[in-house]
Amino acid sequence: METNTNLSLLEKFQDWIARSTSLKLLVIAFIALILLIPQALTTDLINERQARLEEAENEVTGKWSRAQTVIGPYLALPYQYYREVQSNGENKVIKELKTAYFLPDLLDIKGELQAESLHRGIFDVVVYRGDIQVKADFGAIELEKLAIKADQVLWDQASFLISVSDLRGIGENPDVKLDNTPLISEPFTDAQTNLKGLQFPVSLDSLSKGFTFSGKLKLKGSKDFHIVPLGKTTSLKLSGNWPNPSFQGEFLPEERVLHKDGFESSWKILHFNRPFGQEFTNMLPNFQESAFGLSLKMPVDQYQQSIRTSKYAILIIILSFLALFLMETFTKQRIHPLQYTLVGFALVLYYTLLIALSEQLGFTLAYLIASLATVGLLAFYSKSLFSQLKTTMIFTGILSVFYIFIFVIIKQQDYALLIGSIGLFVALAVTMFISRKIDWYKN
Repeated sequence: METNTNLSLLEKFQDWIARSTSLKLLVIAFIALILLIPQALTTDLINERQARLEEAENEVTGKWSRAQTVIGPYLALPYQYYREVQSNGENKVIKELKTAYFLPDLLDIKGELQAESLHRGIFDVVVYRGDIQVKADFGAIELEKLAIKADQVLWDQASFLISVSDLRGIGENPDVKLDNTPLISEPFTDAQTNLKGLQFPVSLDSLSKGFTFSGKLKLKGSKDFHIVPLGKTTSLKLSGNWPNPSFQGEFLPEERVLHKDGFESSWKILHFNRPFGQEFTNMLPNFQESAFGLSLKMPVDQYQQSIRTSKYAILIIILSFLALFLMETFTKQRIHPLQYTLVGFALVLYYTLLIALSEQLGFTLAYLIASLATVGLLAFYSKSLFSQLKTTMIFTGILSVFYIFIFVIIKQQDYALLIGSIGLFVALAVTMFISRKIDWYKN
């Protein structure tokens, strides 16, 4: 008799476990939390693939030439400086060698960038070849502004300097002239300012009259091209064959034209717009802080979009489980926790499929294929969960709406918060409406 009573209690307990709505919700919530573990691993995979892309870019640009910033031309004029010091109670005069720097009155640069893609494995890296024309007009320079006398100047050691970020990008000896006199180029490195590039030695006798520095420079680089506005008036005109450049730096172009075959852009910068003057002694300012130009990048970064998509994974899992649970409640067809787990794994595996396809096909097409594959798989599996085809079709439609909703959020980045908030509000309203007549105590 006692044994039969124990069996009856055990059967009742097992029946309560099988039918308890509260316990079922707790189990579903636990499964959703457990699924965050493989989802985190998927996010790590995306970050790993993005790091591999950066490695490929560094490998290619390291052999081709890295991003270029052109600073110059400017005049470097060595001079002797005398100062008195006390040594053993006696005054002595020490001679030091310093350098005065003078910037041009007018700097006019015209450049044409021919971009191309280099392949490293499955990755594409943007590089360019640039034809750069430089013209710099120097007015009469007054040494008195820097308290330098003409007899202190080492006229035969003067030189014009053009700094470039990566000397490997210089394709051939530049054709440079001072007025009508050709100049010879030599490499230079300034450890004090960490600048490197080309110097053009000249022998001057005075700076009482102006002169014009002009030349052509063939320059290779990767992704970014910038210049620094050294002139009192700096004009830059850039054109190229890349259809979607990203304009960057301290100044945006006054005019820009973008078309399918390339771009055209122009800047005009005045010396009032920058934080440094026209002449310096011994120490140059940080020119790079005033650099401006553009970046030639791939139009779509599938890794950034995949990361943004993966951030909504827990939302998709919760909404899908909620839809599944409500259908289970309405149809009175019990769904085992293991079946919830399998559905969850399919939702998580979607992101691995997305990143793998996006590396080959691009993000949009990869999103479409991965979504169709996942929705199709879950539609096929849900046929075994629900006896009616109508219920399966409803569940399939709900999943499709979820993925369309996430895609719209990803593409409309500026309005993502608004669209997401409205979407979640609608989802909550629909859930409340269709579940309003459910007797949760009875269920």
